[in-house]
Amino acid sequence: MNNKRLAVITITSIAILLTFSTIYSNLEIIEAYAGVTLNHDNVAKTIIVRVNPTGTNFENSFDSFSRIGFVQGEANFLLESVPSKDKKPFYTLVQKSLESKNTLLKNKGMNISIDVYSGDGEVIETLVYSDCDVVEYFVHGVDSKGKIFFTEEDGTVEIREVTKFECVSFALDITLLQSDLERIEETIELISNANPFELDTEEGYFSRPATNGTEGELFYNSMTNKLQRFVDGQWVDISGVGGPASPRR
Repeated sequence: MNNKRLAVITITSIAILLTFSTIYSNLEIIEAYAGVTLNHDNVAKTIIVRVNPTGTNFENSFDSFSRIGFVQGEANFLLESVPSKDKKPFYTLVQKSLESKNTLLKNKGMNISIDVYSGDGEVIETLVYSDCDVVEYFVHGVDSKGKIFFTEEDGTVEIREVTKFECVSFALDITLLQSDLERIEETIELISNANPFELDTEEGYFSRPATNGTEGELFYNSMTNKLQRFVDGQWVDISGVGGPASPRR
């Protein structure tokens, strides 16, 4: 009887330890962060969607889109949001694109640029989609407690819309500020000076042989992937790249 009680206590203890271990592991995951340089000011926080009808210079900007989504294909994407009155000009273009969806000549009715803003209001990058068609548009309700709502509501249901696009091309537009250029120049300088032993000195043994070697000295040039020997005052390739010549038959 005592052995049975001991066995039950042991199994219960192991189960409790596994439970605490799982909880602790999950806490570690929850509290994990990408790095100290990623803070509210320099990471992506908001997007502005700019829509330009093809063939015009007119552009509408919308700040009420909540999510960019992936659709298979490099130049395809989706936008998800809550339907709102400010997007009525956008819905007009969506309607026009859907009406021409099944015709032989697709509408290619809009160019879409998505500005990705950091927490301090700086544009990090712009996603540029050209000659886009709407291939699918639908509205649905979200009432799952497991999903984060786009708006603060008293009710339990949020009405959402999804617009899927198929575009001819995609490009990334980066506008560099003077501060960005200075940081890039500093990075290049750091990289250039990272290994002066290899790049700048007379005694480099990784990609540049010493100017004055000793007779018979060997040197492996990592830049050319060749083995060299110092013979009669100069470096001679002895790597035999390609192997010996094949005999004629």
